[in-house]
Amino acid sequence: MSAHYDESAMQEYLDDPESYAGRAQLEAHVTQCMPCRSLLEELRAFDATLASDSLWEMVEARSGEAPGAIRALADLLAAEDTDAEKLLAPVLASPTSFKRANVTSLPAMRTAGVVRKLAAESRELRERQPMHALVLADAAIAISDQLPSNRYPAPLLDDLRGSAWLERANVLRALGRYAEAIDALDIAARAYSRSPVAVFSLALVDYLRGVVYVETEHLDDALRLIRRSARIFRQFGEEERYVHAKIVEATILFDQHRVRDARDLFVSLITAAKSLGNAATLARLYANAANCELQLHELARAGEYYERALSLYEALGLETESIRTRWNVGCLRIAMGEMADGVARLRVAARDFERLGLRSDAALVTLDLAEALLASGDPAAAREAGDLCKTLVASFTDVGMTGHTLTAVAYLREAFADGRATPGLVRHVRQYLESRPDESGKAFEPPTHL
Repeated sequence: MSAHYDESAMQEYLDDPESYAGRAQLEAHVTQCMPCRSLLEELRAFDATLASDSLWEMVEARSGEAPGAIRALADLLAAEDTDAEKLLAPVLASPTSFKRANVTSLPAMRTAGVVRKLAAESRELRERQPMHALVLADAAIAISDQLPSNRYPAPLLDDLRGSAWLERANVLRALGRYAEAIDALDIAARAYSRSPVAVFSLALVDYLRGVVYVETEHLDDALRLIRRSARIFRQFGEEERYVHAKIVEATILFDQHRVRDARDLFVSLITAAKSLGNAATLARLYANAANCELQLHELARAGEYYERALSLYEALGLETESIRTRWNVGCLRIAMGEMADGVARLRVAARDFERLGLRSDAALVTLDLAEALLASGDPAAAREAGDLCKTLVASFTDVGMTGHTLTAVAYLREAFADGRATPGLVRHVRQYLESRPDESGKAFEPPTHL
């Protein structure tokens, strides 16, 4: 083998050398290849550290220092969780109620229970009300910084702060604010790293950072982080998180245009998701499998998977994912030649994303809509496509955007004005915007040919 082995192949070999199909070739290769041998040794050392008893001995030693104090702390946290439910119940019903309550200024709210409740509520609302979820996560951060150090042990304070910042990063990721999400993850990692038993918490940070890297097209870094977090999740018996990490790995395969491999991995995880009983994970697998089938032009199969995903998302009340699936169904309808139905679905999806403040997603749907209208060959539809691009420019300008995204959309607007716009040009701009150029710093380049 002339090429290097990747981390996935190495880990598969380490997991079960006897069953690894290419064992002889790999072992012969690493004797000659220093980079591969170094990677194998690094992975072997990492797995040995996780498999050792040192981490658990440390936990047990800390637990054995003062069992009475630990029981007292557990009782305190349980009581605070109960109190937090009562304190926050009247103000969590709506963003307006929460803002009016100004909970971060109230001494009674400065408890670990309140921080935990706010983070949990933010997690619950992340998909349905992302802007309100962000406010809750920020409140959790503010209160975690006000907790009295004489009431809680330092490791607990660090864990609460790390968890609050991790939740902020999660919401920012959902909102497409990736640079801010990375900043939040850096702060979460610093808080977690002060704990002597931070391996699992830092794996959560690695996982989310990997997800953000996928969104910003840093695929090699994403793959490294996702695989590392997956190994830790598996070691800790966190099967659901392990499945989520494998889903992200399949997403990376999709982004690398290995669509059949991605489809096969997504489908292979469906049985595991069903056994876990997690409907949201199952819906996500159906939606991703459908995206692969759409790319492979297996339209009937794509439709079946989208229908299953949408049914689950709507039953769960996951609004952003429901909108995203309806968007994809619109694209599927257009691909099947059902133009009127597909266009109608895209219009609704764009409006719904705007309502939730998801401007980037709304722009991508709008460009899908503009491409379909322009491709129809109808002069009135082509004029509407041009108007949609003008609206995008005005929308981005209104919020003070001056970066690469605005440059690309303005170029498309001028192409419509000059009669140079084609479906291929709209697709080129849409694919450019999907790469999050204002995050990556990638300048817009007009297509050389279409």
